[in-house]
Amino acid sequence: MIAGVAAWRAWRAGELRGRPAARVLLPPLLLFAVMSIASAVFSLDPIRSFDKLPRLLVLLLVPLSAAVIDGVWWRRLVASLAVATTILAVWGLVQYAHGYNDLEHRITGPLSNYMQYAGWMLLGVVITFSELVLNPARRFWLLLPPVLLGTVAILLSYTRNAWVGLAAALLLLAAVWRRRLLLLYPVVALALWFVFPRSVLDRVVSVFDLRQASNYDRVCMTLSGFQMIRDYPVTGVGLDMVSRIYPLYRRDDAPRWRVPHLHNNIMQIAAERGLVALAAYLWLMGAFFVTTWRALPRLSGRSRAAVAASLVSVVAISVAGMFEYNFWFANIQYLMLVLMGAGVGRVEEAGA
Repeated sequence: MIAGVAAWRAWRAGELRGRPAARVLLPPLLLFAVMSIASAVFSLDPIRSFDKLPRLLVLLLVPLSAAVIDGVWWRRLVASLAVATTILAVWGLVQYAHGYNDLEHRITGPLSNYMQYAGWMLLGVVITFSELVLNPARRFWLLLPPVLLGTVAILLSYTRNAWVGLAAALLLLAAVWRRRLLLLYPVVALALWFVFPRSVLDRVVSVFDLRQASNYDRVCMTLSGFQMIRDYPVTGVGLDMVSRIYPLYRRDDAPRWRVPHLHNNIMQIAAERGLVALAAYLWLMGAFFVTTWRALPRLSGRSRAAVAASLVSVVAISVAGMFEYNFWFANIQYLMLVLMGAGVGRVEEAGA
């Protein structure tokens, strides 16, 4: 709501005239919003779904961020993220030292859920690390603590989707920065293998074990999601309805009777909002990735660092979103939309 009011007032005052607006992202955002409204209209429980529609206003963060976040505000954003990431990392590490060090008791920082904590930390670490290595005006004293402490906190959170997202981000960052560094990754992985606790290493190995309960539960959720999509392909079952009707679609051998969501961005959006909304989401992500990636060779200095940082961070959280529904987590979504708008805005501003 605040973003909507701010955008409207700035537009009325003419302050956004001539500014970047992330125009390539506006059509998929509009289509996603329209199909979300349609999903609410044709929901299995329209009253419950309509209650979720005001949240669509956060999509305005994309054009608003593109218009507002220039070079000066980007540096302020990075500095703020560096401070917040450091604080949250220390918070989590203190929790780990006081017993939040197993799968039953995981570090959450000040947040209510370890998944949200790890997802936000992932964005913070990737942004600050990208700035650290790519920005010619880097500030080591500010950026190094969140990179080091934040990475340790992510690894000690036992959150595998964040681990996968971080690995994808580091690979892409090396490709953007210095591709020869890709040869060092096996050495780094081996070093980490000997440094981190056995419990963390066992958690890494469990990623590939379908007999593990949470892994098999995700398989069952995916199969149930396909059934929902088959029954409601166009508008989905309705906003906030997947968790409510999941018991009706649950496989008999699924470990859990109820789930909050389907633990996958693609599957959740398709089941909840329909295949057209899913197409809009994929269009949005594809337009962002293509626009920022193609612009990098034509950019330099701070502009290139900002665009690359936004690209790498959104790739990281999107890869993590293949194993967790993080697209609609408020604390993650708001920052991700800001980064998307800022990245494409800098591309438009540079005329790249």
